[in-house]
Amino acid sequence: MDLARARGATPRPEPLSPLIKWVLPGAVVALTIALLGGYEFHWSWTGVKPSDQLWDLLHVIVLPVVLATLPIWYRTRQRWMMEWHVVFSVVGLAFVVLVVGGYAFNWGWTGFKGNTLWDWLELLALPVVVASLPLWFATNKRSRAGGAQSAWRGWPSSLWWSWVGTPWTGVGPASAAIRSGTGCAC
Repeated sequence: MDLARARGATPRPEPLSPLIKWVLPGAVVALTIALLGGYEFHWSWTGVKPSDQLWDLLHVIVLPVVLATLPIWYRTRQRWMMEWHVVFSVVGLAFVVLVVGGYAFNWGWTGFKGNTLWDWLELLALPVVVASLPLWFATNKRSRAGGAQSAWRGWPSSLWWSWVGTPWTGVGPASAAIRSGTGCAC
């Protein structure tokens, strides 16, 4: 048990790493400037054209955002639980508003109209799988460490093959019994 908790004192929060403190916000600001510059000021070097839609941007940005935020979330999910809940709630609400607006209110700039469920699966399946892998590995590790063991241990491949074999290979007691005509007394 932590000595500070045993005495009733609140533990000191760990200082933020430079990645979280400076690099991530700097990358968000740079991306925002590049997007605004491409859309509003027609900066050709950004690769963003005013005719591009949100759907096109999502194809480019969803996976990198998941890959960038996943390690940060994984390290800080206990300390910043409330903050992460707020972030996920805001992102979820924005997603719902954009999807409803794109389909129901025909917001053309979203580019959602005409996209099917399959298109959405193509967009979101890989980021969802990548985001869930650490949780899957953590759960799998916990179940192996202290969970119930199954009764079936499996056969070591050489033991199984030497015992059973297959009749058409001529290996093992089953094949010998078939060749001798006595039947298998295994």
